[in-house]
Parts: sequence; structure tokens; C-alpha cells
Amino acid sequence: MSNTENRRPVLSWIAFLATLAVVAICLRLSWWQLERAEEKRLWLATQEEKARQPAAGLPALLADPAPLHRQAALSGRLDNTHNVLLDNRIRDGIAGYYLLTPLQTPENHWVLINRGWLPRGASREQLPEIAAISGTITVEGTVYRPSRETFVLQNAPLPDNQWPLRVQKVDFDAIGEKLGVELAPFEIRVRPDLALGGQVPLPRPWQDIAPMGPDKHKAYALQWFALALAALLIYVAAAVRNRRRTREDT
Repeated sequence: MSNTENRRPVLSWIAFLATLAVVAICLRLSWWQLERAEEKRLWLATQEEKARQPAAGLPALLADPAPLHRQAALSGRLDNTHNVLLDNRIRDGIAGYYLLTPLQTPENHWVLINRGWLPRGASREQLPEIAAISGTITVEGTVYRPSRETFVLQNAPLPDNQWPLRVQKVDFDAIGEKLGVELAPFEIRVRPDLALGGQVPLPRPWQDIAPMGPDKHKAYALQWFALALAALLIYVAAAVRNRRRTREDT
């Protein structure tokens, strides 16, 4: 038996095992996407249920262990001297900030109000002008809490006595410490058409961001399944062709 004939069984086993690995990985990824689709379906159903609930005040939201995406309605006074600028917020290809202003309620609770997007100045040294809002205002919006795993290039400590405070991510505990108050562990994203203090509403681009729905995950699952089937068919076709060649050689 020649060396070529000796190598054929070995190569056949390698091809079989490689195909088996590819098929297994693709099927696992397909199943994972189906699991994600079900998780997303349940998550969206939960958010829709929260959206149908009546708007809650800050005490009720603070008492809720899972207030994310609940409707909020609260009154208070904005602390115009301690604004927070969330850096690196892009809108229509333009760099800018989200403007978050602390609000104090009559119950002496504090929460950050996300008023919307402001464009960055001609340089990073030039901060945008922030219009002050005086008097008691009513805020309507949605509870939002950013992920604790938000990626930033550098986790630098917050600067002292620098307001507006420019940050790469919103750390409620750290910002509250700078303010000397206990901040709510979430922000209120203002309703898109609400004019705070009679001012023209800032752009609020988060209203246009929709999460990937279950159908998208199902489409990805189908793609991974198709790849697994394609790998299996390619192996079968190659095995049949090699068997024919072996018969012809003999």
C-alpha cells in the first residue's frame, strides 16, 4: 500500500472531525440565538407592561427594585450650578454631550434629569452654553440606568470643583459624592416633546434607538443552522467524490 493510500484514512478522519466540530459550533450558536430571541421577547413584554403603568413619582421609583423603563412624573427644582455633561454622544455624525442636571424634589430626594443632547464646541476646551431653568418644574419621562460595564478608555477620578462636570460614564455614587447628596441610582430621560421651563426641547436621540427584536435573533439562528447544514453537505459531497475516485483507482 502506497503512502498516499495510507494517508487517505487519516485525512478522512480529520475532515470528519473538523466537519463535526463546525456543525456542533454552528448548531450551538443557532440555539443560543433562539434563547436570546425568547429572552428579548420576554424583556419587551415586560417593558410594554411597565409602559402601560401610570407614571410614578420618585419615592415610588426608589422603592421599586426594578424601575428601569417605568414612566416617571415628578416635580422639583433643578440645580443649574452642577450640570453633568456625558461625553462622546454622537447625533447625526456630530459629537456632543448628554446634558444631565440634578433635580431636588420636595421630599428632598435627588435625581439626574437627562435633558437631551448638546453639540460639542469648536474644541474640547470650549464647553457648550447651558440654559438655566429656574423655579419648580414638572418632569415627565422614562427611567434609565446605563450598564455598569460601559467601556471607557480611562477610568479617571472625577475632578474637584469643575462644573459643568464632564464624564465618560454616569457613576451615580461618585457624582452624588461630588454633590454631597444621595443621588437616585438612575436617571430620568425626559419625554421628547416636553419643554422644560418653557424652553425649546433639546434633541433627545435615545427615543429613536430601538433594541434588536426577537425576529432578528431568529434570523441569525436560521443563518447559523444553514451554515451547519452547508458544512455537512460539503463533507458528504466530498466523501462521495473521494469514494468514487478510490473505486476508479482500484
